[in-house]
Amino acid sequence: MNHMGEEQDFEKEVRESVAEAWPLFVAFLKNKQARVTQARRIVLTQVFSRHDHFCADDLATQLSSGPNHVSRGTVYRTLALMEEAGFVRVIRDTDVHAHYEHTFNHPKHEHMICDVCGEFIEFMEEGIVQHIADACKKHNFKERTHRIVVFGVCQKCCAIEKEATEESLP
Repeated sequence: MNHMGEEQDFEKEVRESVAEAWPLFVAFLKNKQARVTQARRIVLTQVFSRHDHFCADDLATQLSSGPNHVSRGTVYRTLALMEEAGFVRVIRDTDVHAHYEHTFNHPKHEHMICDVCGEFIEFMEEGIVQHIADACKKHNFKERTHRIVVFGVCQKCCAIEKEATEESLP
């Protein structure tokens, strides 16, 4: 099976990111004495092709059949290795469901999650990053990573709630 032929179907940005990230992931896997397999490359490629906040089950279902078939276990193990290597980030919603996003060649950002519709809203706030850096310095703490998730109600759902409230008034 020629993985380059299969990756041709992806947009140029995805192919370039995979070409850049794969050797780094291989080095990480070898360092951990983990197997370097075609299935892991398929998972990495599929993750890099996504531009959403996805669940591992969704990815496993996507890869459960067809020419790029990958077992559910391999998907979960590979995602865990990709998180450890810094290629994906896990964000947990209020129900503690794990959502993933790829972070390779993407700017650091934080998330707001709507309690009503579940929408993920990404935001960057340089001040937050500086506050974290200052706190780490103050406490002589070496940061590995951080996650900030704000839960609440998005603008669209607020408007729907307001509309429903106004309609119920006499």
